[in-house]
Amino acid sequence: MMPLRSSNGETSSAGNMQMNGHNLKRKSIDSTNCHQCHRNDKEKVVRCTKCKHRGYCILCINKWYRGLQEADFAEACAGCRKICNCTACIHSDLENKDLFLPDLQLDMNKKVQYSKYIIRVLLPSFRKFVVEQNIEREEEARIQGVSVAGLQLPKANFIQGDKVKCDNCKTAIFDIHRSCLNCMYKLCVTCCREIRNGFQWGNDKYHVHHGGRTFTSNDRFSAAACCSMDHTSFTSEWKLIDRGTIVCPPEIMGGCAYGNLVLKSTYPDNWVSELLIKAESIDLEVGEVSEEACSCSGSAVRNFRCPTVVGVDQKHFQRHLYKGEPVIVPDVLSRTTGLSWEPLVMWRGCRKSRRTNDARILEFSVTNCVNWCKETINMHQFFNGYSEGLLDSEGRPKILKLEDWPPTESFQERLPRHFVEFIRCLPFKLYTHQAGYLNMPAKTPKKSLKPDLGPKICFAYGVNEDLGFCSATKLQYALSDMVNVLMHTAATSLNPDELSTIVELGRKHIAQDPVVFSVSTGKAYQDATRNQQFEREIKNKGKEKFDPSTSGNNDQSFDEQKCGAIWDIIRRQDVPKLEHYLRRHYGEFRRAVPLQQLVHPIHEKAFYLTMEHKRKLKDEYGIEPWTFVQRLGDAVLVPAGCPYQARNLKSCTSMSIVFVSAESVGQCIRLSTEYRRLPKNHSCKEDKLQVKGLVLSAVCQAVQYVDKIDAIALRSPFAPPFEHGNVRQNPAQQGVRPSILQMRRELERMKLALVTKGHLFQPHMKDYLLKEITLLTNKINSTAGSSSS
Repeated sequence: MMPLRSSNGETSSAGNMQMNGHNLKRKSIDSTNCHQCHRNDKEKVVRCTKCKHRGYCILCINKWYRGLQEADFAEACAGCRKICNCTACIHSDLENKDLFLPDLQLDMNKKVQYSKYIIRVLLPSFRKFVVEQNIEREEEARIQGVSVAGLQLPKANFIQGDKVKCDNCKTAIFDIHRSCLNCMYKLCVTCCREIRNGFQWGNDKYHVHHGGRTFTSNDRFSAAACCSMDHTSFTSEWKLIDRGTIVCPPEIMGGCAYGNLVLKSTYPDNWVSELLIKAESIDLEVGEVSEEACSCSGSAVRNFRCPTVVGVDQKHFQRHLYKGEPVIVPDVLSRTTGLSWEPLVMWRGCRKSRRTNDARILEFSVTNCVNWCKETINMHQFFNGYSEGLLDSEGRPKILKLEDWPPTESFQERLPRHFVEFIRCLPFKLYTHQAGYLNMPAKTPKKSLKPDLGPKICFAYGVNEDLGFCSATKLQYALSDMVNVLMHTAATSLNPDELSTIVELGRKHIAQDPVVFSVSTGKAYQDATRNQQFEREIKNKGKEKFDPSTSGNNDQSFDEQKCGAIWDIIRRQDVPKLEHYLRRHYGEFRRAVPLQQLVHPIHEKAFYLTMEHKRKLKDEYGIEPWTFVQRLGDAVLVPAGCPYQARNLKSCTSMSIVFVSAESVGQCIRLSTEYRRLPKNHSCKEDKLQVKGLVLSAVCQAVQYVDKIDAIALRSPFAPPFEHGNVRQNPAQQGVRPSILQMRRELERMKLALVTKGHLFQPHMKDYLLKEITLLTNKINSTAGSSSS
């Protein structure tokens, strides 16, 4: 065995180290050193009477645990309270391994109920996917000159876990697609339909402002053409030959220009269609979600109040989610152990999670919200500026923001203890948790490539005055449904000199922007003043006596110290008007760098609606957002398809995670359609969610579970088991009559199969079979009615 050399030059074998391991452990337990700083020469070390081996010095108690006193540590130390934030404990994943969440535990009846609910909500979307595939299947049968029933599609050789996407629109491949035999170029069925229709994006107008010109999707070339590569030079080269066969595109588009695109299938032939038949045959008699307005929504048409859901009233939350309304859940941090989210604690956790010499781990790439440019900053300097403020080389205050961190590895690996704290405080875990039963990504196979939905952390500086330069999240969509929890706030005050500096800087930016300056001289500064007055009104309104009929944020109390951010969320039905407003007034928005092109007003993430713009929206289009203040410990749930923006009133640490509910799948499909129309080099172009695959996995798992439970319930000495929609009778049970429920289900499946695949039969034969099935169904129903009476 290779000997090991100690620090004093002596060698010691691994065996000697193992022999001394017990003594080393005993020495560490009996040590009088502080557990936090590992020293005993600073202050008195308070020993814990509960665990009897940990101790914390007075200096560390006062610095790292401000909410606890010396007597509290003597009774139970930070380690016993599970809030120790020393370097070793922060990176320990023991809490994660022992984490038990009773909110995720469901009995069999609840799982059946939720499975049927998922099928009922997702069935319309899933049916559209299958119909779209069947259209391309029929087109291929016409090209080959065979019937649809006789069409055999080759199986695509994809490795499970690979992310397969269309090479034209970058959308994830669902099932049926076309692929070149020569260069493996892949084309989704949606692109195939568009190519046959003449390279049109459809009938929806899609504007792009570029170089003083405006392009729409109804032009000869797509809206994306003017912003990515020059499609005008080669769209005519993508040819259709031999009854509509699609030829591989030119090399400039990623193809080979001479291979034919052959229709292939990812799953076994007709498996997706058979899954649809099974889903449609299930009895989906589950309770409908009530669309009636509840007491927290307000009665007046223009009295928009963001609903507040207290406790675990899931049906209440589900009602608002179904209607596309945001929800506030207050004081979710009360469910946690109280682990510190202070800046220096986060710095200790972020700076080093693995042994490496890479200097980039000690630095952050952050956004400077004054000029919206990226810059690199030391971690310790960033977190110091979070609470104490930070000035640049010219003495101007910096307003920095670090969002979507960590960018590559998971938050659970980087900060396991804080990950557990965040999971504990999540409301409605059946929806928001990564393994929640009503969260669609939880239905995907274990070996499949899952979308990165978080959680992610955001550190952002903030100031209490809106002078046009603030730590803001500009108007944008979430990837799907999102929950954002405000974990920590810190007030950062500006002295008069710093305040006057940022005012002067704002005026310079206005003067340097010719578009804004020509629209209205000095108007942006006036807008900032109005915003400042507006926020004072919000704060003053909160300090007055609470009136639920006029409260804009539906809060029963106002605590300025806990205020963190102001949110604006737009209703889904107001999105078309909002887009029209932004395209019409996009030149009036003040920016440090003038906007050269506008592909999509919301996906660009380039606008922040000030109070003046919100007033114009209301006057010109009659729409106004939900506006509310997020306080420390508030969880804000934003439904998919609702544009949102936020601005920090002070420095904030927030955690967010994306989930996909069945209620919001329709909006996710709408957004994915918009993503695929974006230019190829756009930051939102990638189909990160892969919503079609999520729908397929969710429906498949729900159908399998319902079939499994039904088979257990129906299997008896007097009833044969079922398999894949066909009666499979046990030889030992020959001659036994099936139950009425079984016959009903079989007839319903036959009827749905005829409706779905009726084109495979002659018309008179299809009508005859439907008539016979209807007669048998009526006869069984009458027999069941007479027997029950």
